Amino acid sequence: MDKGIKQLTHSETINQSQTFPVVVVCENFIGPENVGMTFRICDAMGVQHLYLGGSTPTLPNRKLVKASRSAHKKVPFTHQLDMAGLLGQLKQAGYTLIGLEITNQSKDIRTFDFTTLGKIAFVAGAERHGISEATLNTLDSTVYIPMYGTGSSMNVVTALSIGLYEITKQFA
Repeated sequence: MDKGIKQLTHSETINQSQTFPVVVVCENFIGPENVGMTFRICDAMGVQHLYLGGSTPTLPNRKLVKASRSAHKKVPFTHQLDMAGLLGQLKQAGYTLIGLEITNQSKDIRTFDFTTLGKIAFVAGAERHGISEATLNTLDSTVYIPMYGTGSSMNVVTALSIGLYEITKQFA
């Protein structure tokens, strides 16, 4: 039974072009594939700028480019080795630093009101170790994504996707 449903091609898809007062900061990501996918989610969710901090892989990198599917050409980005300096610059520019991390002070992302913050720097940490202690101590707040299974973490890009969706949903 044909219901008339047809999957749209890339050229048939029309997205609302919008950016939000959000930048993403990757701290010491390990996998270039995760960085490439971060470019894709930043493009999809209207992020203004992507900061590749610390030892996070940057361009040129074949695996990063392949995973980004050209999003690295659309999302403005900066690579900065000095995380403390980067976070200091963002604070000075008026950003509120929000970490995506499970801590003893993290708030449920579903109930956190991002719309009251103005400009947001959304910080995610390395795949294996999360956000460093030094960076945690610099953040204005941390949020967590409630999970219902037995694990205590998820892939960093998956978490960023959920987090950015929640933030942009509040602004849209």
